[in-house]
Amino acid sequence: MLKANKTNINSKNINLSTKFIFFPAIILLIITNIVTYFSFAKNEKTIIDTITHKYPLIDISRSLIEQEHFINTLQPLRDYFKDLVETEGKDSIAIYFEYLNTGANISINDQVRIYPASLVKVPLAMAVMKKVENGEWRLQNEMVVTTEDRDYAWGDVYKNPIGTTLTIEKLLEEMLISSDNTAYRILYRNLNIDELQDVLISLGIEDLFSEEGKIGAKEYSRIFRALYVSSYLNRESSQIILDILTRSSYDEYLGQGVPSDILFAHKIGENEDQGVVLDSGIVYVENRPYLMTVMVDYKINNKGRDWALQIMKQISDKAYSYITSQQ
Repeated sequence: MLKANKTNINSKNINLSTKFIFFPAIILLIITNIVTYFSFAKNEKTIIDTITHKYPLIDISRSLIEQEHFINTLQPLRDYFKDLVETEGKDSIAIYFEYLNTGANISINDQVRIYPASLVKVPLAMAVMKKVENGEWRLQNEMVVTTEDRDYAWGDVYKNPIGTTLTIEKLLEEMLISSDNTAYRILYRNLNIDELQDVLISLGIEDLFSEEGKIGAKEYSRIFRALYVSSYLNRESSQIILDILTRSSYDEYLGQGVPSDILFAHKIGENEDQGVVLDSGIVYVENRPYLMTVMVDYKINNKGRDWALQIMKQISDKAYSYITSQQ
């Protein structure tokens, strides 16, 4: 019995010794991390202060991008787009292109307005994330599939039995990746019109939709720019939406001209009855990101969907090759 007790005592001593060894180590690690964090933050602030002191009148981001990535002119690209539209269809193609490093842009046929189809799903996603930011919703909250939500045109969410519950996160993914109409209807039903209108008013595009419900390429592009610079949502919320959009399952639109290893956060739209195909998004070429929106109405000239997709390929091919070839 005495031997057993001695063994227990030794075991306890070993456990206590182990705790006394590891506890200070853990404390030291925590302190080291804190010191490292504040040291990094201080160094970062020092760098920023140095930059702003040296160039107080210049955009601070200018010092974070090498000179070679500030492309001087888009004129050759503008000429190409203009000639293409003149040749293929003056009233059927709308293009907006913006080189995000400088804000230089090209707008072709900005007066042409086209039925938006599923492009309306991006501002709705922003309204959803604003409610998440405000603490009214959480991404893991669930919503119910009802009979009136079902839409068989796009996506597979309609296949769920009535009464099925899906998380807001899942609905956002289905709506933006697969362009699911049922997911869109569920989220739309749970928002009110003021929350949707707030997105457009805050971005200064309250007149985005015409009386016929059509939109222009240039105005719509401001939605993606707002996500890119996090001017409406915070960075975390904007990142969530853009990350989902990089997983779009549709590559036959502008994606035809973007290599598979380049991130492309985009939303497509298509409506056969209206005869339109649309695509808008950000191509994340390393150090040279650009935003592009292309809308094609193939019903006006009766040239068909294949022609519209070929136009998109030509535009996307040219944009990518131009941006990546400039010295």
